This record gives sequence, C-alpha cells and structure tokens, in this order.
Amino acid sequence: MKGKILVIDDEKLKRLTLKSQLEDDGYDVNIGENAFVGLKHLNKSTFDVVITDLRMPSMDGLTFLKEIKKLSSETEVIMMTAYGTVENAVEAMKEGAYDYITKPFAYDELSIKLNRLMQHQKGKVEIKALQKKIQSQYRYQNLIGRSKAMQTIFDKADIVADSDTTILIQGETGTGKEVMANALHYNSHRKARPFIKLSCAILNRELLESELFGHERGAFTGALRRKSGRFELADKGTIFLDEVDDIPLDLQVKLLRVIQERIFERVGGEESFNVDVRVICATKKDLKQMVSEGKFREDLYYRLNVVKIELPPLRERHEDIPLLVKHFLEKFSKVKNKSAKHFSPESQKVLLTHNWPGNVRELENVVEHAVTLCKSDHIDVDDMPDYLQEVSTPEGLFALDARGEKPINLSQAISDLENRLICWALKEAQGNQVKAAELLNIPRTTLRDKLARTKGESENHSNM
Repeated sequence: MKGKILVIDDEKLKRLTLKSQLEDDGYDVNIGENAFVGLKHLNKSTFDVVITDLRMPSMDGLTFLKEIKKLSSETEVIMMTAYGTVENAVEAMKEGAYDYITKPFAYDELSIKLNRLMQHQKGKVEIKALQKKIQSQYRYQNLIGRSKAMQTIFDKADIVADSDTTILIQGETGTGKEVMANALHYNSHRKARPFIKLSCAILNRELLESELFGHERGAFTGALRRKSGRFELADKGTIFLDEVDDIPLDLQVKLLRVIQERIFERVGGEESFNVDVRVICATKKDLKQMVSEGKFREDLYYRLNVVKIELPPLRERHEDIPLLVKHFLEKFSKVKNKSAKHFSPESQKVLLTHNWPGNVRELENVVEHAVTLCKSDHIDVDDMPDYLQEVSTPEGLFALDARGEKPINLSQAISDLENRLICWALKEAQGNQVKAAELLNIPRTTLRDKLARTKGESENHSNM
C-alpha cells in the first residue's frame, strides 16, 4: 500500500471515480461528500493525504484545511479548485496546503503530484527517525541520561508512547515522573488533544472527586454552578494523575469504573458521560505494598499497572550527572545571561559524591543556584548552596604511616585525631564553639565536654 488517502468532494461521480483510480494505483482510500464527513473520518483514523475540493457547501475547503491541521499537522492536503478560484488555492497553500490542482484534470497529473508528495513524506520520516536515533542516545524529550537504566526506560517509553495503554510511572520525588508523562503524551497520536494534569495529594476527598468527575450546581455547599471534571476536559486526550496513591479507598472505586468502562457521572448528577481518555498515573510509593497493607485497591492496582515505567533515583545513575549538569548549565546560563561554562574540579567532586535525596530536581536547583552566584566562566564550590560546600581540611589531617613501626596505641591515636579535629574546627570558626560544633556535626555540649576533658588532661601532664 502506497499510503492512506481521504477524498472529499460534493460531486458523487468525481469522488467515486477518484476512489477507483487511486485504489488501482495502490492507495487505501476513504471518501466523503463534505468537510463534516471528512472530520469524522479524521477523528477515527490517520491519513497521509487529504484531497479536497475548495468550494463546498456548509464548510469551505480553506476552513476544512485549518481543521485538518489542528487534528493532524502531519497530514498533507491537496486542494482541487476550479480555474476561477486559483487565488484561493494559493491562499490555502499559505495556510499549510501541500499543493493544488485545477479542475478538470487528468488522473496522471494528480498521480505525479501524489508520488512527489509521498517521496517528500518518506524523506521527512527518515530525517525524523535519524534525529530520534541521535537524540535517543542521551535523551527522551526532556529526560536525559546515558546510563543503561535510562536507555532501557527510553526504549520502553518509545514503544508504548503511541498506544492507548494505561501507564504507571513510579519513582522518588524529583526523578522526573511528570516529565515522563509529558513525553508519553506528546509522542502519541493524542498530542494535539488535551493533556490534563491533576495532583491527587493536594485536595481533600470531596474536592478531589469534584476535580476528577465534575459536579452539578447545588451538589454540595459552595457548588454555585455546574463544573466539568478533569476526565471530561481530557476527552480524546490524556489525563495525568500524579500522587495517585493519595486517592481515598472509596473514591478509588469510581476511578476504577471510569478506567474500565470509560463512563462516569458528575457529583450530584445522574447523567452518565462516555469519555475517551488515555490514563497515565504516577506514584512515589510502592502500590503493591500498599495493596498488601489494605491501603490501595488490588483491582485498581492491576488496572493502573498495565505498563510500569520505574524511574531510578539519581544516586543509582551517577554516570548521568555530568550530562545533566551540562544540560542545566547551558539552560540557566542562557536564561540568566551568565558566562558560566563549566564547574571547577572541586565542585565537580561535590556533585559526583552527593547522595541527591531530591534527585534530578535537586540537581537542577543546585545548578541554578550556582549559575546565579558565579562571577566568572567557571563555578567554584563557594558558588554552590551552603549544604553542599565541602569542609576543607588541612592536608594530611588524616594521614597515618604505620609501615614497620611499633604497635599503635589505638586509643591514643583516636584521641590525638579528635584533638586535632577540634583544634581545626575552632580555628575555622574563629573560636566560636557553636560554629565549631556545627562543623564537627556534634552538639555544642559534647564539644564543651571534650574541651574540658582536654584541658584537664593538659593540666595533669603539666603537674607530672
């Protein structure tokens, strides 16, 4: 099959003749008598090309063209026009039509245009595939990583993105669950349709039910008007439910029904609504564990867990940190009009050794902070947030050479090391015991006791 074509013409004989000729030429063809019928076809299926008359009753070809591009920007349009409306056809090309053909025309003329168009589309597909291959080495949309774990995730996302399968994204806070949801939607055939998001953690039970399914006027105190819910707003598109683990058990029943049957009622209403929605959920918790604890419905868990994408924490993919840092550095240097180009070796060490409890979001915030404060083309440790600034210790502070020497008095060695650390901290804090205790990560009372003991030991030695 060469391609899929939709022919729209109010002349029955013309559209039937074109259908027969195009099918003989190897195309899969659908036909319709007006633009409204054409839009019904486009809502049900994807077409490579729409061949449409320019002048039609009810909706003209130019308006139809705009509607086609809203539904599918990749679908090409060829306008059929009478001699006297060529100017209108040229205007259509400015609006995105691929070409036009003047009636009456021989099929060979149309065939040449279609062959040229199909070659054009094939070239676009090949270029897009090449770009995707290059980009997929390190990223999937705004998700970045060269680690094996991320590459596996990118491959899985690429397979499921254009399906209508329900996806469960699991990962710690800051791992990029919403970014992944965005990538899945905008790489699907629903990308031109609504993408509706809702965090289930920020609302109480009553408000959450209303947000999900909408409500009728007077359904509860404060319901002064009818409101459409997120599922209704997401019709034909995608709904993203973040923190789905926070949905109360009794409300999970309604969520299960709309996922299973694609039917729901507004709060306080009796009318049932059908909805065509792709569902993507995210959680930072282990839903299977919650099921075993009776905190999450088992049937809903299996409905959500059709395909799971588990995003690893940053501490488990340290090899991705340099790539992420480079991305954020370029981003914030441009946004803030800074000349920062790289991190110093010392600051790189901090980035690579930190445990990143806040994951990628924390790393992004750290880079933004550093770029904001840096005064040159490189970022030093002093430009980073206080909690990440390494405690610099005198060279050799922990040095110990015990090669072939006498047996070591462990208690004395530990005591000497402790005293040296206390001296160092007091020097760094300029004698301030509170700050010295913070540097040593011990309570001030503990430091005071150690100082008193050290003083007493010194006095005993001087009396000997």
